[in-house]
Amino acid sequence: MKSIGFFNNKGGVGKTTLICNLASALAVNQSQKVLIIDADPQCNASAYLLPEEELERILLDDNHNSLDSFYEPIRRGQGYPVELPTIVRSERFKLDLIVGDPKLSIREDLLATDWASTRNGESRGFQTTYAIKELLSRVGNYDFVLVDMGPSLGALNRSVLLAVDYFLMPLSVDIFSLMAVENIIKSFDNWRQSLDDAIVKHYRDEGFNFQIAGKDVGWNLRFLGYVMQQYKAKTVRGVRQPVQAFERIIEKQRLEIVNLCNAFNVDPNKVDLGVIPTLSSVVPLSQQAHAPVFSLGAQDGIVGSQYTRVSEAGKYFHNISNTLYERLV
Repeated sequence: MKSIGFFNNKGGVGKTTLICNLASALAVNQSQKVLIIDADPQCNASAYLLPEEELERILLDDNHNSLDSFYEPIRRGQGYPVELPTIVRSERFKLDLIVGDPKLSIREDLLATDWASTRNGESRGFQTTYAIKELLSRVGNYDFVLVDMGPSLGALNRSVLLAVDYFLMPLSVDIFSLMAVENIIKSFDNWRQSLDDAIVKHYRDEGFNFQIAGKDVGWNLRFLGYVMQQYKAKTVRGVRQPVQAFERIIEKQRLEIVNLCNAFNVDPNKVDLGVIPTLSSVVPLSQQAHAPVFSLGAQDGIVGSQYTRVSEAGKYFHNISNTLYERLV
């Protein structure tokens, strides 16, 4: 099983559209068994993948075990829960989902407090910090687990990034996205150093390393690559070129991506996973139908030239899913 966190601490980069459609492409094209974990307290992925009535029914069901509830026995000092969060099916996307929970934002306090304990080498801190890792260790029957994350460098996202195998970064061509990459590099360096020190302290005090599913924890995160939102461009002799306002940002962004690749010992020439075009005419219909962009049809309100946009979108998402599959399987 491969686990991938979709992460950028800047919002508005098309992350939810990317993760949901890419996950569906993996399920449909490569016949992979895919699970999405919605770890974003805003729950945008859950709202995209499930019809409103079904999502409301799930969230109001007293028997529903949310992702947030996975932390409750940990908070009480009782260890990891026996039961997994409830897994539901998104029929149109052909994948499974652990529904998000707005209460996850409140868990930031628990995770932040126990991160301090982790840095002191305390087992309780490690247990809280690696709760998502424990969850992932129990869903090994999936081929891919994709985790949707909110746009922050907070404690919840740190816990997710310490749990997954890879992170994939949706990007847009703007100064804020550029600054986000800079912040990510700095934060990751701090987290890695703090974790390395914490592992040494835990071993010194306990005589063994903290483990999840029989394996020592550690900084194992890898950078899988980035997907760029299409930028505005002009056409010169039939070739699309970025307008001058974006050229400087693109060049600086390339340099920051190289720095990120160096931090993860990755070839910078192999991290460009593809470009997602502007799909403003069909994404709202996709969200309304709770269906992948590339599977939309007349029953979803597609008319005229929108069929061309649907076909184009399919090519982009399918190409990215093919690239991911070839690299990871």
